[in-house]
Amino acid sequence: MALSLAHLPFAADWVETTLTPAALEAIKGLVRLALQREREGNQHDPVGGGPIPAELRRELDAVPTEELLVAIRRHRLECLMHGDPIVARLLPELAPRLQALARQEAMAALALASLTREMASLFEQARIPMLVIKGIPLALQTTGRLTSRGRGDLDLLVSPQRLPEAVALLESAGFTRCPGQFPLQLNSVWGHYSRWAGYQFSLVRRVPLSIQWIDLHWALSHVRGPLPSFGEAWQCREQIDLNGQCVTTLGRIHAFHHTCAHAAKDQWMCLRNLIDIDRLAHQLQDCDLSKLHNQPSVRWSCAVSHAATGSEALRPRKPRGSTGFSKAIMRANHTQFMPWRSQGPGPWTPQRWASTVWWQLLLSRHYGDWLRLLLYFSMLPAAFSDKETGDDRGLAGFLQSRITRLWQRLNERRTSNRAANASGQGEDSRQQAGAARLDSTASVLSRRTRH
Repeated sequence: MALSLAHLPFAADWVETTLTPAALEAIKGLVRLALQREREGNQHDPVGGGPIPAELRRELDAVPTEELLVAIRRHRLECLMHGDPIVARLLPELAPRLQALARQEAMAALALASLTREMASLFEQARIPMLVIKGIPLALQTTGRLTSRGRGDLDLLVSPQRLPEAVALLESAGFTRCPGQFPLQLNSVWGHYSRWAGYQFSLVRRVPLSIQWIDLHWALSHVRGPLPSFGEAWQCREQIDLNGQCVTTLGRIHAFHHTCAHAAKDQWMCLRNLIDIDRLAHQLQDCDLSKLHNQPSVRWSCAVSHAATGSEALRPRKPRGSTGFSKAIMRANHTQFMPWRSQGPGPWTPQRWASTVWWQLLLSRHYGDWLRLLLYFSMLPAAFSDKETGDDRGLAGFLQSRITRLWQRLNERRTSNRAANASGQGEDSRQQAGAARLDSTASVLSRRTRH
């Protein structure tokens, strides 16, 4: 699971911010420059890699430094920006703050690496096959530096058949399941349904001065058809040495496929995910990339990443019958300047719910995925668990919870509409009064007032 608001207490100052289009385009230019220098091996040379594009300088000069910093944090780019000295030359006012933020990200990444080693050893001793996905292994695969992606949760993938054992093992290590996310009884009727419809839930452990989060997966995504099963991923696994501990993760091809699917599911809202796609693409053979382009999530993610990073390795191959490149890029441009995981301004609406479901359906051609997605978004596994007590609910409790939640959302929508109407009426009255006062002005000014 990608980071949610609950996982991001350090991000309260930017996570709800809507970026300006100018700030977004400016940091995209910085990303393209940093990745180009990285590919050329000049990322540690403050003057290497050729001249700085004049257009990028103009874009950066046109955006206040505070807006640039918010955009960098919103897209999880602290480590990338601080890692290239040319960024400090371009943004000298931000250099000290980027250094401090990158240090925080690095320290959090080291803590995540320690937790990764602990869990790899725990599962190895229990003889439960487990893959660590994203996180530290992906940082090592893409850059060779475990701090290059910064902080995050620890994502573990286990076989669906070994899920109860994995939960018991994590609980023996001090982790507890978060109430209101998933039925406690995994082998109950609704537990089996939730395991079929869902693909992960979170566990948490409190340690001094921190909280550790683990997202336990038994599938890589809601959209399972195009992605490898656990057995297929295990057969193609890659082993990484992490300070003397063997950590098993996805092979490069599966890691690329999963990264594309994960970014597409989130509608490419975060540039850090697109950077992962770019870096992995440069490690794969062109024939492997061409085969994966048959999948919509890969095809569209490559198009969006190419638009953001300019990498030739990600240029769309346009197989026969492929569509949706421009729509995917437009969707990405919208989500990238919206607040984190925002579906749009204002309260929940049925139209937004339908749009979310429809988008997930577009990512798969498998009928089984379509049925699973429709049921998942209609019968959320979280609704089978009481958020206050953590106790499981039966069907009657589930229906009561869903009806109550729907009623709350509709009330929120009505309240918001009334407030908007009242605000609009007040604005209309002010405009009318202003127009009356300006009746005697020149015709040109009058026309401007009416516009």
